[in-house]
Amino acid sequence: MSRVSNYIKIFLLAGILLTVFVAGCSTMAGGGGCSGAQAQGWSGFTAYNKVICFGSMEGKVIALDPGARSDNKTFPSDSEWAYIIKTAVPGAACGAMCSSSSSTTGMGIYGTPVVVGELVYVGTYTGKIYAINANRGVIRWIYPREGYETVGAIVGNIVTDGQTLYFGSANGKIYALDAMTGDFKWEFLTSNKIWTTPAIDKGVIYAGNYGGNVYAISTETGKEIWSIKIPSAVASPVAIYENTLYFGTFDRYMYAVDKTNGQERWKFAAGNWFWATPVIKDGKIYAACLDRKLYVIDAGTGKELWQFTAESPLVSIPAISGKYLYTICDKGTLYKLDLESGAMVSSLPIGYMVYGALYADGDMVYVYARDHNVYAVDMAKSKVAWEFSSFLK
Repeated sequence: MSRVSNYIKIFLLAGILLTVFVAGCSTMAGGGGCSGAQAQGWSGFTAYNKVICFGSMEGKVIALDPGARSDNKTFPSDSEWAYIIKTAVPGAACGAMCSSSSSTTGMGIYGTPVVVGELVYVGTYTGKIYAINANRGVIRWIYPREGYETVGAIVGNIVTDGQTLYFGSANGKIYALDAMTGDFKWEFLTSNKIWTTPAIDKGVIYAGNYGGNVYAISTETGKEIWSIKIPSAVASPVAIYENTLYFGTFDRYMYAVDKTNGQERWKFAAGNWFWATPVIKDGKIYAACLDRKLYVIDAGTGKELWQFTAESPLVSIPAISGKYLYTICDKGTLYKLDLESGAMVSSLPIGYMVYGALYADGDMVYVYARDHNVYAVDMAKSKVAWEFSSFLK
């Protein structure tokens, strides 16, 4: 069995991999079959109007007011709401790992909600996009419309230029929808499944798929500008910094390619996959890896600047706030690191597995964990300030 296959087996046992492995997927470069249990708790948080919004694995979109939660007010307070997606197929969203209450309300939301004006947008594993009023939590529109076939599982985030929504699907297509009306604009067929988030910059969409292809597509026409083929499936969403695209692959590399033509600039080898989106600030890439390390890499040269080793694999997207970086391992230990040196300032075990992206506001870090709870962690005091169950007891 190849090294890649061994990694797949290990992390399936840990429950790390996405539902792509439940549904079945094509053989990856280097070998490896795909089967196993679905992970939960992948949504991150979007902040707007003093609330934080996230999607749950029970098919809910929830807006929380951190002030109201700190005061232990009854949910929902004046600025809070929850929208429940009621198109459930019992048991299909989470498999055997779901509780009975989570398998009967709705289908899983993996992506972080995106907000444009007065609307919050989310995509679901059932293959639909929901536009919800950001202030009241009522539905504005759903795509595809009632009676039309869904577009295939949506696992990555929606991205937008303010006028149009763009997203990838398990059917291998990139879609463009009118942000206000949900009307179809165009679709672009790639060669394989898309499970990651596209990136958008100056009229171009960049997306990678499980066939090892990376595409640059015109946002106006939906036509290909260029494409490249790399040796392995694209594991992480694409990040953009200046004139370069950065993304991780199943062959354990972080790639840097020219965004104008796809030409490789450098690649950085790690001990396992880069699953999370690379976070880039001031010419430095902060890359969480399944080999338990957070690597800090010079964006221009690909040279390692420093690394931090966690207790277990790093699946979640880190967060930067002020002079600190926050990262969390899949076992649920949250780390506060000095942004420049990588020195650990403090750590705190949440007590539950975590795969979702972090959100930080000052020293307050928000975590959505596998127990279906949101934790507000005050890292200045190294304690949980409050917690909230997405089951809405």
